[in-house]
Amino acid sequence: MKNKALLIFGGAACLLFALFSGCGGRSGEKEYSKAVALMEDGDLVRAQGQFEKAVRKLSDGEKKAEADNRLGIVLWKLGKPDQAIEKFSESCRLSEEITGANENLAAALYHAGRLDESEFEFTKILNEHPDNAAARTFMGLVQMKKHNWAKASGEITKGLRASPNHPAGQNALALAELHQNQGSDPAIKRLKQLVAAYPGYVPAAYNLAAIYDQWLHNPSAALGWYRQYLKKSGGQGQYADRAKQAVARLERKAPATTQTPPKKTAAQLIAEGTTLHAAKKYKEAVAQYRQAIAIDPAAKTAHYNLGLSYYALEDYSKAAQACTAALKIDPRFSNARYMLALAYSQQKNWSAAEREAKTLQQTDPDRGKSLLDYISKARK
Repeated sequence: MKNKALLIFGGAACLLFALFSGCGGRSGEKEYSKAVALMEDGDLVRAQGQFEKAVRKLSDGEKKAEADNRLGIVLWKLGKPDQAIEKFSESCRLSEEITGANENLAAALYHAGRLDESEFEFTKILNEHPDNAAARTFMGLVQMKKHNWAKASGEITKGLRASPNHPAGQNALALAELHQNQGSDPAIKRLKQLVAAYPGYVPAAYNLAAIYDQWLHNPSAALGWYRQYLKKSGGQGQYADRAKQAVARLERKAPATTQTPPKKTAAQLIAEGTTLHAAKKYKEAVAQYRQAIAIDPAAKTAHYNLGLSYYALEDYSKAAQACTAALKIDPRFSNARYMLALAYSQQKNWSAAEREAKTLQQTDPDRGKSLLDYISKARK
């Protein structure tokens, strides 16, 4: 069953866009208020500029944290995920408590394919707020991406206990149980109940079609559910093209094979590389990241992830080169700085490792100090 096509998670897999209270401040209040109004009006480009001005002027840590969080949301909506993650991270650093920025950061990392980091952030949230249903569901989605089906089922079930009327959670649980138990009947039952209870929730119809198509090889039932998905989504859903192709195939009117398939984007290649890395297929992951870099040399995440895969392959010299490339693009990329110091440590290049750890300490004191302690002990 491991070769089955991946089913969709649906509505749970979206940014939370969580906010927290507070506003303005004497210095920066005007810019902040204007930015909020522009954001609410959908004028995201101008909102970005005003939030950036507010962040520069605000002095109060909590107020600046909220401005960074809102700026992160704007950047995400503008299709700038790396910049959004940086602002969510900055907001978390400035705030003394777990806030909406923590949820946004964890969800954004999930969508960026940075699963280990996302899991770490959701763990922090759940340690403080164990009944956070959305965080539980997302934690389950992270485990699903890692193919840890039992843990995924457990986390999503906990989330549904806190918020039972959550269609995306029910959808995700059906898929986790499907893979965990290698049996389709419970999943089909849950998804049909979901379709009946939430007629407007279209991912359930698509997943039913995929199960009948790919697991049970029942073309008649699959065709019916694919058509229902297309009807419910108006033919414009996230998986509409796949559904249309499946309908054509099942009706024995397969689409022409002479068309050249669309080229993959750097983001798609990075996501595929992350999946391969999580499956410990590090050499294959390296190939994906190198393709992504060829398409977009400024994609710092591709360079950083390349470093992670080389590190896992114990090729510490190339890991250091990849992390250095990421830092040339963004000198404040703390994760790349951290991995660069570790790569130097593995090469016993202690002076370079200490240099990078001290640089990291300027922006991330806790991790910088922890790294310096590790280097000191390893050096002895």
